[in-house]
Amino acid sequence: MNQALWEDFAPSKRCDWVDQLRGWAVLVMMEVHAVNVWLMLGLRPDWLNYLNGLVAPSFLMCAGFSLVLSTFRPDGTLRPFLDSFKRYLFILACAYALHAPGLSLADWTVLATHQKWRELFKIDVMQCIVYSLLILQGLARALKRPRIFTIVAFALAVYIPLISPNLWASGMADGLWLPVRGLFNGNVDRGVQALFPLFPWFAFVSFGAFLGGAYRWARQEQDAEGKTPWTEGRFLVALFILGLALWAWGSHAKETWLWKGTWAQDAVTKVWLLNGQWTGDELTRLANTTLPSVADRLGWICMGGSAMGFIEGYRRKLKGANWIGAASRESLLLYMLHLNLIFGVLLAPPILAITGLDWNTQGWPMTLLLTALIIGANLAVALWWQGVREHPERMKQLQHVGVSALAIWFLVGGWWTFRYYLRSPELAREPYVFLNAARARKQLPPTPDGLTRDADEYFREAARRRVKLSDETKAKIREQIERRVEEDTVSKP
Repeated sequence: MNQALWEDFAPSKRCDWVDQLRGWAVLVMMEVHAVNVWLMLGLRPDWLNYLNGLVAPSFLMCAGFSLVLSTFRPDGTLRPFLDSFKRYLFILACAYALHAPGLSLADWTVLATHQKWRELFKIDVMQCIVYSLLILQGLARALKRPRIFTIVAFALAVYIPLISPNLWASGMADGLWLPVRGLFNGNVDRGVQALFPLFPWFAFVSFGAFLGGAYRWARQEQDAEGKTPWTEGRFLVALFILGLALWAWGSHAKETWLWKGTWAQDAVTKVWLLNGQWTGDELTRLANTTLPSVADRLGWICMGGSAMGFIEGYRRKLKGANWIGAASRESLLLYMLHLNLIFGVLLAPPILAITGLDWNTQGWPMTLLLTALIIGANLAVALWWQGVREHPERMKQLQHVGVSALAIWFLVGGWWTFRYYLRSPELAREPYVFLNAARARKQLPPTPDGLTRDADEYFREAARRRVKLSDETKAKIREQIERRVEEDTVSKP
């Protein structure tokens, strides 16, 4: 038995359970993206979908937790905001860079589309984290007292999901300025859909801030003898009990939370509404925005974090590299790296033409192999970079090399994709501005957006370029092309 967990009242210097939770979330995040990209549709079990759905809430909760410990000193005073603000700006720049048309001049010019420019303003998990932390930073500096801040953070964690379903009603926030529109809900507007709007995702960050405030009181505030009120073990037990209570109530209440009341048909629209407010489609779409749904996921995260804290208490006695700790500390690096590896390299058209590893074309064996390779490569980079951090001069040199490489890539990268579609406009899946000119050079008929309207034309060119296409991929491509033809027919006056 690890006596230190139960007997050590010395102030905590680093929270192991949050480090472990964040590290495991990084690993599962890479699995999520790999499985979503390559596994054939219909093969993913429901339990895996639910597990994957805990990744983003875990990140958000950890961000809120860390904010408290990095903002308030043990004596209750506030640390300067400038360092945190600079880090927020860096994270925000990375977040928007991931949704930019690309990282090269070609991507920003000949390979750009109207939809890609709109996608720049999509609210993803990192945008949600930064904007949530900025709000909480403002509250912390306005309230100044950590215990009052902790209470307010808990109140926000309850209030946000209570009002979120109303903000997800059809038409809410439509037409607002795109850079801020996605902060309100995840409804599609102008072809853009926010993945992590503040409502309800801000609730996970606020709850993390509440836990951070509780941990700060239990494990960092000291009495006259320099002891904290609780040991680490006592806090982890309390965390597990809290998680169990949240899960029990949330899982029981989430199925009926919005579905209680009376159905009636609107006299004008003839649409059936619950309590005169919700349609059946809206209620299904709002399932993950409610207070019980948030509580259900927070419950699993708290119980899992508690278990990880106990496990880490024993793991520290073992020798060897701490892979999970490295993933946690380098979470931003791995987030950027694995996304660019999957979507920027492995799914690039020239690479796809060679490998045939297109979207949703693989079974479990190949998907698991690709997932393992991506996770292994990213963990190796995380451990390597941890070693580099121990030598500041070398780290600066490598950072300069990295910036120089990005600058070179901006100038030379992406042009082979332009050249690829210039020679084979039939294979394009985005409406690039040069496609009709490329089609004219090949004596192909023009189309409204430059994309082919003939499936056989696509497959002939794919065969000529030796592009590997499975039967399922061919069926999907044919369906997409037929949909374009139908849309052309509908849009004609």
